[in-house]
Amino acid sequence: MQKPGKVNFRKRHSALSMAHFSTLPGGWAMLSLFSVFASSASPVLAADTVELVLQLETSLTSDSNPFRFYEQTAKAAQPDQADQGDQSGQPGIADGKQFRNRDSVTGTDVRAGAIIPILSDRTRLILTGSLGNRHYKNYKELDHHLTAADATLQWAAGQIVNGQITAGKEDRLFQYINGSLTDKDISHQKRAAANVNFKLTDEWSFNLSLDRAGLNYDLPLNQLYNFDERGRQLSGRYYSPTGSSVEIGTRLSETNFPDRNEQDIADLDKAYKESEVFLDTEWRYSSKSVTSAHLGVIRRQYDVLTERNTNLSNILLRGTYHYSPKVRLDLQLWDRPFTIVDRTVVYVLSKALRFDAQWKYSDKSQMNFSTLFQNSDNVLVPRLATLADGTSRKEKLIRVGLGGAYEFERGFRLVFDSFYEKVQRESDGVNLKQAVIKLGLEYTYENLPGSNLRMGLKRYQHSLSASDSLR
Repeated sequence: MQKPGKVNFRKRHSALSMAHFSTLPGGWAMLSLFSVFASSASPVLAADTVELVLQLETSLTSDSNPFRFYEQTAKAAQPDQADQGDQSGQPGIADGKQFRNRDSVTGTDVRAGAIIPILSDRTRLILTGSLGNRHYKNYKELDHHLTAADATLQWAAGQIVNGQITAGKEDRLFQYINGSLTDKDISHQKRAAANVNFKLTDEWSFNLSLDRAGLNYDLPLNQLYNFDERGRQLSGRYYSPTGSSVEIGTRLSETNFPDRNEQDIADLDKAYKESEVFLDTEWRYSSKSVTSAHLGVIRRQYDVLTERNTNLSNILLRGTYHYSPKVRLDLQLWDRPFTIVDRTVVYVLSKALRFDAQWKYSDKSQMNFSTLFQNSDNVLVPRLATLADGTSRKEKLIRVGLGGAYEFERGFRLVFDSFYEKVQRESDGVNLKQAVIKLGLEYTYENLPGSNLRMGLKRYQHSLSASDSLR
């Protein structure tokens, strides 16, 4: 699983009814609090200074492979093996339950946010949060709650200095990668950052940022991947009169894994430092098209296993073309490293191409499509490597996503989201397939049009089919 929040070395029954929200711990409390807040503000105050959003969603999801079992594992696990002990390491066999792949999941979510100007429109506080729960039909041990909250203070001092301070946290279900882990685990992510931008002239600016992130797991088996990271970045940017820009900078970070024992340290180390020198460019060719690139070289230095010190590339190329006011096309190519929760893998090198299309058919309906082709090279722990060359394991991934939404009444939307993914491992011919389809009913209240987009509440939905919007 990719570590969330970091671009460089980090890296997913009953009828639909709003009545499901009564089962969400704190859901009605949030709704009541929001209602009091909204009613206590005068119409003039709310319209002029405070933006409020409340979003409710209930959904039904079909997942063909929640634990992401390899096909060979699923075919080998027959119901009559339930009494033969743990021969495959998968649930539904060793614990006497019938083996199943597919499951259906009901979900309810409450999301809310507020934008509160302080002194001026350029200094404001943005508060957002989400509460949700998921209930599985078959794998009931995976039932869980989701929580997330973020606070951002955007500020400005005159026309020269501006910046922001952010803090947030999120609790969600562990993202299973290959069926090797079938116990329930919850990940707890925390993040904080501050940056200051100095606008020296209309063309030149200087930026300083500090950030800190942490990730912890409930399951003892995964706690060797608990980490704390601290980073700092310096950069300077030039803006051309046409809106294009070039930025040059450096980033330094330190990552520590405080819960690793001696064997874990011998396999994966206990800490590492990274230094990156990068070039960011953005070229606005016309009002319809923009291309951007991040070109970076990372130097990674390990604390104990210094023989693993290495240089890595961090490349991201992006292009956006607005074919028409209703159609947007995005293309992304990258060559970058990330980390997964697999004690046999040091890190993963990924090369990929992704294409996205968004079509706003009308004011009430829209669709999006994406396809991803990715080649990954898993750099293995030497002691645990089982391949003939003993160094790496290659995988190919194909992913196709399709989504859409229809607003049948003001504030009410029907939402469809889906993806199909196939992974092929070249070394031993192991394959993995997963298809997920989600249907949802969503209600959004906002006192000012566009507040939902300005607060970015969509990030809490963890879209199955769409990639992040390009800047």
